[in-house]
Amino acid sequence: MKLKFSYFLLAFTAFLLSSCDPENVLKPIEKDTKLLFEWDDAKTQTITFSTASISSSSAKVIITGSTATITGGGYYSVSGQMTNGQLIVDAKDQVVKIQFNGITMNNDTTSPLFIRDAKKTIIFLKTGTTNTFTDGAAYTHVGDPNAAIFSKDYLGFTGDGNLVVNGNYNDAISSDDMLYIDNGNFSVKSIDDGIRGKDSLIVNNGNINVICSTGHALKSDNVLKPGKGYLKIAGGTLSLTSSDGDGIHTSKRLIIEGGNITARSLNSQALRSDSLVHISGGTVQINASKKGIESPFITISGGTTSIISTKAGVNATYGFGGITTDGSILSISNGNLYINSDDGTGIDSSGDITMSGGTVVVQGPSDKDKEGINYNGKFTISGGFLIASGPQSILSVKTPGTESSQNSVKLTSSTMATNLINIQDASGKSIVTFKPIRSAYGLLLSSPDLKAGDYNVFKGGTYVGGTTVNGYSKDGTYGNGTLVKTFTVTDKVTTVSF
Repeated sequence: MKLKFSYFLLAFTAFLLSSCDPENVLKPIEKDTKLLFEWDDAKTQTITFSTASISSSSAKVIITGSTATITGGGYYSVSGQMTNGQLIVDAKDQVVKIQFNGITMNNDTTSPLFIRDAKKTIIFLKTGTTNTFTDGAAYTHVGDPNAAIFSKDYLGFTGDGNLVVNGNYNDAISSDDMLYIDNGNFSVKSIDDGIRGKDSLIVNNGNINVICSTGHALKSDNVLKPGKGYLKIAGGTLSLTSSDGDGIHTSKRLIIEGGNITARSLNSQALRSDSLVHISGGTVQINASKKGIESPFITISGGTTSIISTKAGVNATYGFGGITTDGSILSISNGNLYINSDDGTGIDSSGDITMSGGTVVVQGPSDKDKEGINYNGKFTISGGFLIASGPQSILSVKTPGTESSQNSVKLTSSTMATNLINIQDASGKSIVTFKPIRSAYGLLLSSPDLKAGDYNVFKGGTYVGGTTVNGYSKDGTYGNGTLVKTFTVTDKVTTVSF
């Protein structure tokens, strides 16, 4: 049975990794995106909504009561205000470009904007305008559309105007195809998902604020089609808050290449992927009531990621549980990773951990049943700087394996508590200065500066100048501490008690 499960796991892993081709699928911009996101004033036709009627300069717009339907491709400027109105796009295999030029529309019984059929629809948010779409809490139909702005096909946004979307029924903005945000200022509230691109969701730029109740702030969830269901953030400023869902959730790859992202989850994970999370750039600030980042495969190769969580800060897992390896991998090669885990393991992998570069600082939990770092497979370190604290327990902080090429030292002490800890080499050069946020029993250090030789451990004292991030201080001056231990590094992993 174990053998069959292993074969299944390997096959499933291969499927997940092959389902998204990084050379073809994960391109931030399609080949024709530049042309798609260009506006032509000379070709613009108008659609104007009012409290009592709708008017249009285009023969391609059919007006029926409080509904305007765009039936052909072209450029359309939409403005005005209407209660229980609707704008429909029904232009098969044609590109429709719509400029929001100060439009406010609500509909109590269905989507105020429904893109039923189009090759691609691009929304232009005109400079200096605020555009608002709001739906009701109960629709008169079941199924599509089910969001305040809903598209069956490709949906893009650009411009630097403002878009306010209130999804009171289900999602706020949803596309069954790709959803691409090139720019814009978004204020989004929803009952379920905030912004959803079923096939894919790409954020290239913009200011995006999402607050949702039961769903995920950003989501892509096509699990059935290869190359679909991925989410990519290349830039922009994003504030993402979910009460009961994830800040960001995707069934395939979550790629963060840039941007300034704040992700909050009040009752779940801040970042969750069923396949892979890859952070290569940007600034990511995570606040989670449970886990910060969770995925079977997590790679960090750049950027700065800061995590405050009650449970595991970073959790590489398939979610099967147990103490044997499940094939998951956490890989760190560059960037900065700061973790403050209050009641869970700081870094936890159900499989392996590899570290070849970067800076990792872990403030471990207070719970004695948890650890600063834990893994079921192997932990191999060949480069980078790592400092991690752990509570008073048998393991406290698991050390890397002896097959590692970079030296590590584990310090344990019943008097460490929240005292400032400084480690110096025999010449007096500081290797690390660190202050646990919570009472610590174990401390794991790995650094390229940790060579074979003698070292001194100081407790207490002061640190002046420099910078301190997550308890780790550098580029300043340490002094006035008490020498509590002298030790010698002779092996890849040295254990010291004081």
